[in-house]
Amino acid sequence: MVFRWYPRERLPSEVRRQQAMEEWARRPKEKHHLFPQQYTAYFLSKGINVHDYVMAIDKDLHSRIHRGPDGGPWNGEWRMFFSRTYGRATKPQHFEQASKMIQQFGLFGLTTTYWQSIELGPFPRDD
Repeated sequence: MVFRWYPRERLPSEVRRQQAMEEWARRPKEKHHLFPQQYTAYFLSKGINVHDYVMAIDKDLHSRIHRGPDGGPWNGEWRMFFSRTYGRATKPQHFEQASKMIQQFGLFGLTTTYWQSIELGPFPRDD
């Protein structure tokens, strides 16, 4: 049995992770639909409610992935997926596509539903 009198020194990776999480928490967030609202009828036909799959992501990142015509690059990726699969993709394939896009666009955030109430603003630091 080991009793620690003093906390162990944190690893550099733990320090970097903590700093990244604190930095992320300071930036304003917006809710991002993984399955675009523009295609609600299509996703409903696949058994997916677009409001059930939302991420709270950085406001600037949200603007960037939707900047441009017809919902920007995020919606454009979905249109390419629809054309590749001819609308015959299964529900699991849609979730695989969403997962690939999360990685492709570098999204990091809290998963939630559209209706859940969460604080999206910067969090004050306890100094």
